[in-house]
Amino acid sequence: MKKPHADKDSDEYRQRRERNNLAVKKSRMRSKQKAMDTQQRVNELKEENERLEAKIKLLSKELSVLKDLFLEHAHNLADNVHPPPPPGGDGPSPAPNGTSTNGQ
Repeated sequence: MKKPHADKDSDEYRQRRERNNLAVKKSRMRSKQKAMDTQQRVNELKEENERLEAKIKLLSKELSVLKDLFLEHAHNLADNVHPPPPPGGDGPSPAPNGTSTNGQ
């Protein structure tokens, strides 16, 4: 089942402890490095998020300006377009065959 524990003064015990200490040290270093890498990635993503938020703000302002210009242009076009006179209306109409309607 379990091996009997080696004497704490034995070479075998010291070698196992040394190997274990090195393994623990490496494990802690890997863990620390992983945490540092993760924090660096978090910082990079925060910076990217800030840049993207600023871009959204800029593009939203641009969209608003363009909408306003479009609506102003559409309003000006609507003001300049006059509806056609109704058929048979009171206004002068051209005579057929390009002749004048003033009797001359």
